[in-house]
Amino acid sequence: MTRRGQILFFVPALVLFLVFVLLPSTKTLIDSFYSHHGVGREFLGALYYRYALSDPKFRQSLGNNLIYMLWTLLFEVVAGLSLAVGLEKNTRGHHLLRVAFFSPAVLSMVVVGLVFGFLLKEGVGVVPGMLDEHRAVVTISVISGWASAGFFMVIFLAGHANVPEEVLEAARIDGAGAWQTFWRIKLPLLKEVIYVSLMICFTGAFKAFDLFWVLLPNQEHTSIVSTLLVKEVIKFDNKGYGSALAVLLTALVLLTVAAIVGAKKLWLGRERRRRP
Repeated sequence: MTRRGQILFFVPALVLFLVFVLLPSTKTLIDSFYSHHGVGREFLGALYYRYALSDPKFRQSLGNNLIYMLWTLLFEVVAGLSLAVGLEKNTRGHHLLRVAFFSPAVLSMVVVGLVFGFLLKEGVGVVPGMLDEHRAVVTISVISGWASAGFFMVIFLAGHANVPEEVLEAARIDGAGAWQTFWRIKLPLLKEVIYVSLMICFTGAFKAFDLFWVLLPNQEHTSIVSTLLVKEVIKFDNKGYGSALAVLLTALVLLTVAAIVGAKKLWLGRERRRRP
């Protein structure tokens, strides 16, 4: 392809990125330094950021995000890996089960939240009491796992398909059992897929919004950073503080990605040093 052709392919994506990502993000960053009063505004510097670090609501919301992230690691990634291992054989029954487990992933999280909200509603629900103060985050994590485990199952199935059959055959000839084959051969060969899955899971945990907002929109004990910033902007008309929370949330996502990438590089460095 010529240089001109490359530019023609690149420009539309660049325009979309500028209009829908870079410009709104820049405006949000600028708004986080101002107090907004109708059409006017007053420069406050980093006041909202200092307030967020001491705000008990922000601390509680961040804590709920971290708890939700750990639970989704179990209910989404680990469950998806388990499903992929159990359904890796290409049989008709396994194909049907794959479709069944993946089908919730195509549903809107709003629809999932409305359905489970009715099932868990006090007084009329099938399983009431699961959204109280002590069990709400875990319950929402289980619902998220039900909806997303099939997505991670497909990712791990694609990773399993790339494992060389010759390696597995050599393991069977050497007398390796199913657990030994998985732990010592398949799992190390799936490390790139695991890194991608962890990145999707952890960043998705910080960007979660739908289930929390639909199931418990007005409950402080299940507030996360994304629902807190929406309440600050819409309910309390505090655009400056909401923008500061949005910037902090973006920073948390970027730090999470950087931590995963750094851990990957550290792991690869150790593997290189172990090689003779």
